[in-house]
Amino acid sequence: MKIKCMLDKKTFAQKPNGFEPGGIQKRLSQTEIEIEELAILMSNGATFKPALLNGTKSKDWLSQQIFALDFDEGTTILCELKRCIELNINPVFGYKTFSYTEDKEKFRLVFCNNEIITDIDIRNDFQKLLIELFPNSDNVTFDPTRLFFGGIGLIECDFDNRINIDNILNKYNDMLNDLKNNDMEIKNKSSNSGASRKGVLHNNDIIDIPILSSTPKTPNSNSDIYTIKAISNRDIKYLIEKYGSSDKKIFETNQEFIDYIRKKINLGELLEFHYPSSIKCIFHDDNNNSAGIFQADDGAWIYKCFGCNVTYNIVGVIERLANFQSRPRTYKFIKDMFNLEIMETEWQKEQKEILFENLNILNDGEFEINCPQANKNIKGIKHYLEKLILIAMNNVHNENLTDKDGQVVFFASANYICKQMGISPNSINKIYQKLVVLTYHKLLNKLDDKELPERFLKRAMAININSDKNNHVNFFSIPSFTVNNSPEIEQRGKQWKENHYTMKGVSREMFYRAEGLEVANKLYPQYKKVTENVDGTYQVVDRTTTKKSDVRTNNIVKVIHELIDEYGYATERKIVISLKDKYKYITTEIQIKKSLKEICDLYGLKRIRANKIIKEQYNINSNGYPFIICKEDI
Repeated sequence: MKIKCMLDKKTFAQKPNGFEPGGIQKRLSQTEIEIEELAILMSNGATFKPALLNGTKSKDWLSQQIFALDFDEGTTILCELKRCIELNINPVFGYKTFSYTEDKEKFRLVFCNNEIITDIDIRNDFQKLLIELFPNSDNVTFDPTRLFFGGIGLIECDFDNRINIDNILNKYNDMLNDLKNNDMEIKNKSSNSGASRKGVLHNNDIIDIPILSSTPKTPNSNSDIYTIKAISNRDIKYLIEKYGSSDKKIFETNQEFIDYIRKKINLGELLEFHYPSSIKCIFHDDNNNSAGIFQADDGAWIYKCFGCNVTYNIVGVIERLANFQSRPRTYKFIKDMFNLEIMETEWQKEQKEILFENLNILNDGEFEINCPQANKNIKGIKHYLEKLILIAMNNVHNENLTDKDGQVVFFASANYICKQMGISPNSINKIYQKLVVLTYHKLLNKLDDKELPERFLKRAMAININSDKNNHVNFFSIPSFTVNNSPEIEQRGKQWKENHYTMKGVSREMFYRAEGLEVANKLYPQYKKVTENVDGTYQVVDRTTTKKSDVRTNNIVKVIHELIDEYGYATERKIVISLKDKYKYITTEIQIKKSLKEICDLYGLKRIRANKIIKEQYNINSNGYPFIICKEDI
């Protein structure tokens, strides 16, 4: 596909300086070029303007199909590509700038719309929104005549990636309106005060912030609380002086940082309330005390207003007060305020890249091609695997801790997993079922405590102190979904199908009856029973099946044989009805699914889908082609 832009094909080995930029401006010309060719040229030092112009000024703008963002400091390529996936706004390519180093990754990402934009207002709205959605980017790219020098290396994405600006503008319409209103408010404040200043939030993230007057506008009746005013006006200088520490606090993982700000920063003290349990709401005009600040069961500080029905933690409070339109921008503001930093080692970055590539493999069609049956089996729960990968990326510690296969180990409590999956902790068993399915397919490893170093166990188990069973800490690792691992993953997918496994029947008993104790223990390491000997030592006692389950399984066997003797076949529905009539109890299909593979193997039976011939043979009168259980030699 060819796009139109302004291009100078002359390449440079370093950033142009002296008289060179002037020469570039003269050589820039309207060009129609393939995306792939543009990517190669830019990554080898050419220069371009994404817009098509008939001159050098904004009034000369004609059209635009590609849009670029500049990332100069405070982020990484991996971080921004992850952000692209989260937003579903994916670049066609990127390139490292001349100033790029491994310690300070400076780069640009280029996006291509599915059609040419000829309305300058739409162009400006989208570029403004794009900058807000990617808060680590430089806002100077808003200029429609912006010139982009080339660089020294290609960031490969997918040249077929296209965005739909109309859909994106519609999706984030409220955010865009807030941006426009905020710009107008800032302009009015600057005009009224007669002066404004530039406030640096984080490195190159520069926005216009009005000088605080003696009575600045605040969103509530707590107008005498200066901290609320400062947050509302993004007065980072004041906030740093008041709350910033001379000693920077460094976190290993994103999750450690989030847990710290939610639980360790007293929200009532931050907002300067002496009696925070009963206060006037800071978000609406409040004549009575309708709000309060308290600590939740997990230790997080919570702001709750019964008048306007809002519940926020510290992130939500600051985000709303300061009118931030993206979460990363809120986090940067908090980091600056309290002098906090997330420090990553090279090893952590490498592990995150591996996990990030897993997301790409799952979403770009490669996994479906390499593992068609496994992909079909997990299609309904693939989004849980994607969420688990994101959890892993937020919990990669810098201790270089890996399992026996060299895969990074991470831990998370059951409550945390539920929250990230967006479900109630009361549904934890359903999540565990899905995790077992992923583990069976070799897409996830559930680790036994004995496989981990003691220091790591103690650190993880500290989460469990004074907590309920839903906060049990689980240990996982995620393998790389490369072509080298694909055959084993696909083999498990085929085994799943051959064993007639279903999500409904997933249990330790199902795998134990079908494939034995070793497989069951691998999928359910927490179910190993440990007993204490007389001499004080411990031993693992193999857990098999319960007597109640065995009795029901034997009854299922009897019913299946009776049905086959009478009809020549059995169905799960007929088995359930017969069990109710013969043994006077109601069983569900779950017990049948747990036991069926074992029963078929032991008694020479098979489960097949009836075709037209089989239906005629057994006089099966039903719509469709049901699964039946019959003798192996049929």
